[in-house]
Amino acid sequence: MPSSLLLGPILGALSHQSAKIWARADGPARLYGWLADRNDLANARLVGVTDLLPANGYAGVLPLHDLQPDTPYSYAVSLSDSPPPPDRFYPFRTFPPPGQRQSFAFAFGSCYLPPDEHGGQTFDYLRRLIETEDLRFGLFLGDQIYADAAHGNGLGRVAVTLDDYRAVYAHTWSHPAIRELLPRLPLFMTLDDHEVDNDWHWRDPSRQWADIPITDTLLRLIKGYPPQERNLFPDRVRAALKAYEEHQMMHAPDLLIPFHTDALGEVIFQPHDPASFAYAFYVGAAAFFMLDTRTMRVGPPYRILLGEGQWRALFEWLDNVKDNYPVKFLVSSCSLLHPFFFDIAHDRWSGFPAERERLLEFLARHEIEGVYILAGDLHSSHAVTAELRSPTGRHIPIAEFCASPFEQRSVWLSFGYLPIRSPWLSQQRRHFYRAFPNVGIVHVDFEGPKPKVTFTLHYHAKGWQTVSLTA
Repeated sequence: MPSSLLLGPILGALSHQSAKIWARADGPARLYGWLADRNDLANARLVGVTDLLPANGYAGVLPLHDLQPDTPYSYAVSLSDSPPPPDRFYPFRTFPPPGQRQSFAFAFGSCYLPPDEHGGQTFDYLRRLIETEDLRFGLFLGDQIYADAAHGNGLGRVAVTLDDYRAVYAHTWSHPAIRELLPRLPLFMTLDDHEVDNDWHWRDPSRQWADIPITDTLLRLIKGYPPQERNLFPDRVRAALKAYEEHQMMHAPDLLIPFHTDALGEVIFQPHDPASFAYAFYVGAAAFFMLDTRTMRVGPPYRILLGEGQWRALFEWLDNVKDNYPVKFLVSSCSLLHPFFFDIAHDRWSGFPAERERLLEFLARHEIEGVYILAGDLHSSHAVTAELRSPTGRHIPIAEFCASPFEQRSVWLSFGYLPIRSPWLSQQRRHFYRAFPNVGIVHVDFEGPKPKVTFTLHYHAKGWQTVSLTA
């Protein structure tokens, strides 16, 4: 029996002149990519072919090159050399050239664990917003799957092998709501914890052994889980990150410092290796840095979050964009400017205070303006503003917008907001807080002399409602 398309397509790594088309089949296949002018699907042309092989779980990408800036196109995939029907083509628009001031809007959020195969109210709603808000792309900030959620991952147990993790992606991304959304919105993704296991971290900087919280281990022991499901062995981390690379990083922009991999394509964690899943991209006069807050994370007593390689890449990027891009987004899977009283797990930047201070100090000393932090993870959402205190006496606005969860239970523990005690921050204020399923929409407006950035949270509480902040 011939193979069928299992997941996708997804359009990733979009820029002003290129993109990547991703898809996964359910067996060996040849993937064909098609491109057409937005209003002339009859003249669709074949733009690439690749074999989908078992080494990558039958996932693959087709790069698109030589696209025109700020131009509408449509794309499609097939597993045969015949173009698919018109209803299988999906529109997108390339970005304006780097540095060009042009207004745009995008969506962001995190945490997708629908209660059943019919779950998906947020993604159904987001799909409608693509046209009404003229969304150019989306940011998925982690927990795109819950590999450790035995009740909702399709396995009925914790994922432990590469085949398990691949199966969780197949199960979760096959829900009708996400399956309908993925091809229609160009996407940039990063990971949080549940792509591997809950609140996971390395034991020491050598990154040879990993842990999950002792409470999770004990709870799984009480429930009778076998050792491989209640302990985070190194092979399980490598399997999880291999599946993550196949489904999320394969269609991302090029990594700033790529990982070494073995003959099977699995990540090799070497002591002092500077690699991470961090990358950057640009939308006209706005610059984005996608942080990797997981794969370098080491627990106490070390409390390492980003790793020196990523710090160097981040600081170099900030220096490069400081004067050339008036709007800068630091995209973090977890919150930086919103500590809260009941953060028992210390799984956010507040659990790594020295690294948080390092970032705030760099931004303040270098007087970097126009910085907006985008975050997920909390199963609640907020907007926080503050001012960076420069040594020269300047007060520089900074803001954090958080949207979470897409489709998960909401958690009210983060309601007890605590301003950060830092010499680099002043005028901290939380403008709103919501704990309902939601999606964040950001409008970047370059029409006036100074850019304006507006965060609108769309949340579901007895129907869809909105709350906004322009910062």
